[in-house]
Amino acid sequence: MGKIRMSRWALFLVLAAAARGGQDIPGVGPKEAFELLKDPAAVLVDVRSVAEYVLVGHPPRAYNVPFTFWSETKAEFEPNAGFVEDLKARFKPADTLVFICRSGRRSFRAAEAARAAGFPKVFSVNEGFEGEKDQAGRRTIGGWKGAGLPWTVDVDPALAYVFRAGKAPL
Repeated sequence: MGKIRMSRWALFLVLAAAARGGQDIPGVGPKEAFELLKDPAAVLVDVRSVAEYVLVGHPPRAYNVPFTFWSETKAEFEPNAGFVEDLKARFKPADTLVFICRSGRRSFRAAEAARAAGFPKVFSVNEGFEGEKDQAGRRTIGGWKGAGLPWTVDVDPALAYVFRAGKAPL
């Protein structure tokens, strides 16, 4: 019988789904997320790569905690194996974490991983920061930006991702 090979990414997704225990993650639209964030106990966590956060822009007051890193050598996203550790270093389990990514897929998986790690109050922004692609292939349908919500390319060092010693992007 042959060995079953599973990429680190596939393994991460399987473990995150198994750890979830069937609990649903609430999805919210960008405007709902904006309203949730008026609560001082709620924080916005942008799980896109550092490059996406810096170069494409992000909502003001959004912490950058990448769920994935862009691998220059493989030309693909690789999971951040320290994602949960990064969350625990920045936030308390009592915090309300609202996750956002480009289109809503990574933020949902990040919210699943956070809930499995002991953060019970998690939400995922359904349309993400940029929304879905239009017929021309540009991300113009929905999303935080498409809803006319505030965003910036300015990086606040207190919110930027902090690489731990010995940990660098791939």
